[in-house]
Amino acid sequence: MCLSYHNAYQSLIERVSYCGLSADRFVRVEEDCPPTNLLHWLLQQRGQPRYYWSNRSGNFEMAAVGESDVLQSNSQTEISKTLETIRGKISEPSGRIRYYGGCRFNAPRSDNDRWHNFKAYRFVLPLLELCRSGDRYFWACNVNGICNRNEVVKTLNGINHMGSMNSPDLPEFFERIDLPDLAAWKLLVSKALHDISENEIQKVVLARQSTFCANGLIDPVALMFQIGNAPQNLYRFCFEPTPGRAFLGASPELLYRREKRRIYSEALAGTRPRTDDPICDALLKNELINTEKERLEHQIVLDEICSVLCDYCTDIEYAATPKILELTGCQHLHTPITATLKAGNSDTLLLDALHPTPAVGGFPKDKALRWIEKEEPFERGIYAAPVGWIGADASEFCVGIRSGLVLDDMLTLYSGAGIVAASDPQEEWQELNAKLASFLKIINKD
Repeated sequence: MCLSYHNAYQSLIERVSYCGLSADRFVRVEEDCPPTNLLHWLLQQRGQPRYYWSNRSGNFEMAAVGESDVLQSNSQTEISKTLETIRGKISEPSGRIRYYGGCRFNAPRSDNDRWHNFKAYRFVLPLLELCRSGDRYFWACNVNGICNRNEVVKTLNGINHMGSMNSPDLPEFFERIDLPDLAAWKLLVSKALHDISENEIQKVVLARQSTFCANGLIDPVALMFQIGNAPQNLYRFCFEPTPGRAFLGASPELLYRREKRRIYSEALAGTRPRTDDPICDALLKNELINTEKERLEHQIVLDEICSVLCDYCTDIEYAATPKILELTGCQHLHTPITATLKAGNSDTLLLDALHPTPAVGGFPKDKALRWIEKEEPFERGIYAAPVGWIGADASEFCVGIRSGLVLDDMLTLYSGAGIVAASDPQEEWQELNAKLASFLKIINKD
């Protein structure tokens, strides 16, 4: 650890020790530091809550330990009220304070131990953050008058800054279990196609969970480190509220982003795999653009998002023709959307209104959700649900796809496929595998 790094951190502790605190507002103390690998640093901080977030453009990254404040509930009906509570806590002069978290895809069916630590929704204000914003690296500590300052300083002094800079090892993975398996998947898709033909629904997104056992405990941050070496154009996140239990992922999909009153969203639906053969890759891209089934699936998503935005926004704009978003293992039809939030409206309403989009739920929304809750053989938890952060003058939520749940020595990966009238069960099964390509390569199960 270089001297300037050490001095920067000691300066942060000193400023926290003497800063003026308010009982009803959080104070954020920041201190610039030299360039640092955030995930390497986070790897050293075992035994306590750990959080990581990186936006899709790659110009902001945050690694954190500890919790200054937690807002959570087992009732999804309270989320809009909770987000408004957060807005009240982080108004100026709180500055750049952000609460990170997410909510479940739908209401919990039962007190499922698999997702117990994440509640129906859970948002956290970290205690200590190491951040990168553009070329700036800095520490940040979030405290208020209710916190025991001595305990905060003791926690800061106990942070481990030393450790190997080598790439972390992962345990060996074995025994893959798919739910549903291929036979059950084909039956599930066939039932969906039947109900679509009977006009019960127009589209439904079906998901699969693939569970892998490991020969040792899985460090979710080590897994996140490996994901971080993949190509960009992905939101990367890892939320570990208690050691050994974490939700993490590398999502390509923005739900919405707010910058003051400006709203950014997108339609991301319609999929083809990618290959290492440029000629084959180009053929698949052309097939994606020109296949009626894929264009229909994409148009359903675009129309529904724009319909929702009309209730809360003006100046809604998007391109007439979708583009291609290329990722590792697959490519998607992609249409960015921009809008302006109407005066008097809060973007916290958008979270409930937009989720789930037809890209992860189906259409019509309510009928598709009821179909999923009745027919899908597992609880999605946070998979395909909003994951992100909320701040005073901005907020950003991705869709928690291309994601997995770490439970000690087990890793469960989630993937989904949109079923419309022309869907083929075997092709959709292959699409599920393509969407997990980055994970499967890392755990050597491709």
